[in-house]
Amino acid sequence: MQILDRHLVKAVVDLAVFLEFSSEDLLDADASIEAMEQLASELGRMSEENKRDFFEITLGLAPDYGEKKGFVSDLAQSLGLQG
Repeated sequence: MQILDRHLVKAVVDLAVFLEFSSEDLLDADASIEAMEQLASELGRMSEENKRDFFEITLGLAPDYGEKKGFVSDLAQSLGLQG
């Protein structure tokens, strides 16, 4: 049984995609990196069960992201939530 809500995980994924793929004209690269680091830090405080749920949900969401699906599939690992 998953504890994390799919919509909550999707909101986090959408934010991460925005931070990763926004042009430097739209978003300062240093600000983007800092925001991703803060996101990773907060999510890293989740329980192991929630981290597993996050990973499983992101895998399920990945196909919806087209050419960015690889980024979404790897997101949990990139954020340090999966070994």
